Amino acid sequence: MTDFDHDPSARDAARFRWTAAAIALASAAGAIAYLLVTGTHPASLAAAALAVFLSKLFIFGGAIELWPFDATTLDFNAWELALTAWILDLWVSCGLLAGIAGVERLPLVGRVLLEARARASQTLIDFPGLRRLAVFGIALLVFLPIPASGAVTGTLVGRLVGLTRMHTLAAVGSGAGIAVSVYAGVATFLDENWRELIQSPTLVIASVLGLAAFLWIAWLRVRRELTRA
Repeated sequence: MTDFDHDPSARDAARFRWTAAAIALASAAGAIAYLLVTGTHPASLAAAALAVFLSKLFIFGGAIELWPFDATTLDFNAWELALTAWILDLWVSCGLLAGIAGVERLPLVGRVLLEARARASQTLIDFPGLRRLAVFGIALLVFLPIPASGAVTGTLVGRLVGLTRMHTLAAVGSGAGIAVSVYAGVATFLDENWRELIQSPTLVIASVLGLAAFLWIAWLRVRRELTRA
């Protein structure tokens, strides 16, 4: 056997490099195919990507005005925006996993990343159960819409708790994928039933209160599990 066969970290690094390259090539090919088939302007896709990168709440929009192109509208459905957001999260996670130390030495981006690492460390203090739950805990952290969550924190926490690159990427990818799917599903439901909801204010209030109660109860149960040592 070679030294490579005896070194789990080397095997993990090699698998990660191939996986990251496959993600980059597949997403680039998909974007080019989408632009060619739909005739969408590349600037529109870039602006949509920037919007969902800044906030996944843009998945609920579906139409974003593109400045400075006066008459141009970004008309993407919720699932297209969700897929874009998920791919960006994969890119962010791959980028961090590929060279966290090198990025931290950059003047401006490095400071942001160091602050993100500090938040990740604080997250482990606040939720010690993340170490015990490992992959599931990281996926849950990325999925939940709570402060200091998301692909960046999830990736950093994954490395801090000792997960391999591949396990960290799998956890972040699954958590982000489920999150954007939920956003897109809710956005699609609201779009298809908006007229009926508007005509029934009682149903709107009941739906909002029911959803809020469900999320609150679910968060309390999750937090209790994550705060267990």
